[in-house]
Amino acid sequence: MINSQEIAQLLQKIEKGDVLSSAAARQKASDILATRSIDLKIRQALADKLNQLNLRLTLKKVVSDESY
Repeated sequence: MINSQEIAQLLQKIEKGDVLSSAAARQKASDILATRSIDLKIRQALADKLNQLNLRLTLKKVVSDESY
């Protein structure tokens, strides 16, 4: 079972990690969102935060070798 500290660390990797670690963390977050055995409130909070990070990512200026 995943706990709130693990979620916080995952979100930290998404927000502050390099492109590869951020992408891996996003994939793990997607897996968590799809896991019905994880409490709905945790999944909703993760989805809300991930949405905020995605919106911020759309505003980020990228360099030529970044795919996101």
